[in-house]
Amino acid sequence: MKLLTETQKKNIAEKYPLYSQDGKYGEAVCVAKFFLANWTWYIIEGQPDGDDFLMFGIVLNGFGDEYGYVSLKEVESVKVRGVLEVERDKYFKETELKNIDDPDLRKFLAKFEEKVVSE
Repeated sequence: MKLLTETQKKNIAEKYPLYSQDGKYGEAVCVAKFFLANWTWYIIEGQPDGDDFLMFGIVLNGFGDEYGYVSLKEVESVKVRGVLEVERDKYFKETELKNIDDPDLRKFLAKFEEKVVSE
């Protein structure tokens, strides 16, 4: 499955290139959501990287939630038992992370908000 069209990649790279939302935490704009079983990727930045597209965001999986970089080709190549593939949430609309109704995401973001407040 093609997770991002060329138009989507171009829009993300123009509006939210890598490092453009550093330090925004819950106020960072999420531009895409991918999922597979209990894994969810919230993408907040991206830009072309050779023949690939490098993205930055949050991955939630219940045991190692983290901010991180991932390539589009890498995500597109993930398969479970040779059949299940990562999908893009076709109904997801660009919004700030804090507006997404996902308890796991809110819990993850709260850790960073606590750090910022205590500093």
